[in-house]
Amino acid sequence: MRLSLKTMGTLALGGALAASLLSAPAASAAPAAALPGCPAPRTANVDHGTGVMKGTFNLKTAPYAACGNVARLRAGQVLYFHCWTLNRYGKHWVYARVKGTRTYGWMSLDNLRSVKNSRPTFCPGEDHRSEG
Repeated sequence: MRLSLKTMGTLALGGALAASLLSAPAASAAPAAALPGCPAPRTANVDHGTGVMKGTFNLKTAPYAACGNVARLRAGQVLYFHCWTLNRYGKHWVYARVKGTRTYGWMSLDNLRSVKNSRPTFCPGEDHRSEG
C-alpha cells in the first residue's frame, strides 16, 4: 500500500495530537493548591468583615499569585471574609466567599479597595502577632 505525502503528514499530526492529549491529564491531575509552593492554611469562618474588589483579579486556590484560579472576579464584587494569613512573601491574604455565590478562595489584600467590619483574624494554626 502506497501512502501519499499528505496522508502520511496527516497521520503523523494525528499521532502527535493523540500523544499530547493522553499525557496531558497526568501533568494536570493534581489540583493547584496541592502543587509544591501552593500551601493553603486550614480555614474557619472567624472574621465577619467584607471587602470590595478594586479591579479584576483571580480568586486563588491558595494565598500565592502563582497558585491555581478558582474564579475571575471583577471590580465592585463583594467578598465575605472567613480568615486571614500572611504568606511567605509578607503579603496578607483573606479566605473568603464571593457574595451571592458558594464560591470560596483566597484574595490578596492588595486587590481590595474597601475593607469593613474586619478585625483580621488569622486562620487556625496561623499566629502572626509578632510579625509586622
